[in-house]
Amino acid sequence: MNEVLNFLTETKTFYLATVDGDKPKVRPFGFVMEFEDKLYFATNESKPSFQQLMVNPSIEISATNANNEWLRLSGEAVFDTRPEVKAKLFEVAPHLRGMYDKPDSPILAPFYVKNGEATFCSLTAAPRTINL
Repeated sequence: MNEVLNFLTETKTFYLATVDGDKPKVRPFGFVMEFEDKLYFATNESKPSFQQLMVNPSIEISATNANNEWLRLSGEAVFDTRPEVKAKLFEVAPHLRGMYDKPDSPILAPFYVKNGEATFCSLTAAPRTINL
């Protein structure tokens, strides 16, 4: 998991794909953290991504680094709005204070990846997959 976390953190911006009806929807994300041996991300209950994940929790994340290596992470989004998760979000990403008043904001929607499968790829090596 640390390898996936490091890759996503180093790329700064990665792309989260959700499903809207029968169409894929992709948007940039920039926050990831590890908590209780899980990879966590966050969205906002007022955003389409939240609504899409409530209907279909299947996700895929794609990221590319400066060496033209890329990562595909797929799995299932599981929302976890416990106070300790939200507090950790604010600790790891203080910039969230500009978007949410406080950690117990009711619209802040952290989620972790369940049954995650990460595939590392490059132009010069065979793909390598790990399970989270």
